[in-house]
Amino acid sequence: MVPQTIPTLVGHRGWPAQYPENTLEGFAAAVAAGARWLECDVQLSADHVPFVCHDASLQRTAGRDLDITATPARELDAIGVGEPARFGARFAAVRLARLTALADWLKLQPGVTQFVEIKRQSLRHHSMQPVVDAVMAALRPVLKQCVVISFDHACLEPAIQQGAARIGWALETVSEQVRHSAAELRPDYLFTDEKLFARMHTALPGPWKWIVYHTEDAARVLQLADQGADMVETNDIGTLLTDVHMHKP
Repeated sequence: MVPQTIPTLVGHRGWPAQYPENTLEGFAAAVAAGARWLECDVQLSADHVPFVCHDASLQRTAGRDLDITATPARELDAIGVGEPARFGARFAAVRLARLTALADWLKLQPGVTQFVEIKRQSLRHHSMQPVVDAVMAALRPVLKQCVVISFDHACLEPAIQQGAARIGWALETVSEQVRHSAAELRPDYLFTDEKLFARMHTALPGPWKWIVYHTEDAARVLQLADQGADMVETNDIGTLLTDVHMHKP
């Protein structure tokens, strides 16, 4: 079966195939290449400042043995996250970005929507309410352009109470409890790994849109569309935006 439409592509952490992940430089490059949907991750500093970063540890992206959740924001502001292990010195000037800086940039991109994932490490370290409070305060000027998401669905209800216009829940399994929670929460989006998607999609019918992560293969994107995916995340957004259209019959 030929998909009627190509699923919307989402720049997973920006454009990490070509730029350091979760950086303003990567997000800007993705938008310049045609992306209109992006995804990022958020961790909180020791003093409750939200930063755009996937890992709590900065070892992988900065080559520094530091834990964001235990480091003050002032120190984090000076840290380079150019991923020297992957890119050498090419992005040596790239710095860890505060979520407020991403929000300021997003204001200038009125056609762009950002998925903002609240990470579990920060929720565990700081507890839920301080994390949600800090993230929502940073996003307040651009809430209409943002979708607050998490693997921990418990933090999404307080996000709604603080003005989140849309939410998304990232799933790892299907169970009766998951079905019940999804029916109660009614998220706008459900996220799942591509290997689990077919089973998840069948087991959890509902009003939400399905987002599958992640693939860099155009043929696989179209296959996921056949299976019911509404959106697909990719690490190579610029390339895939072109390749998918070339592969469509």
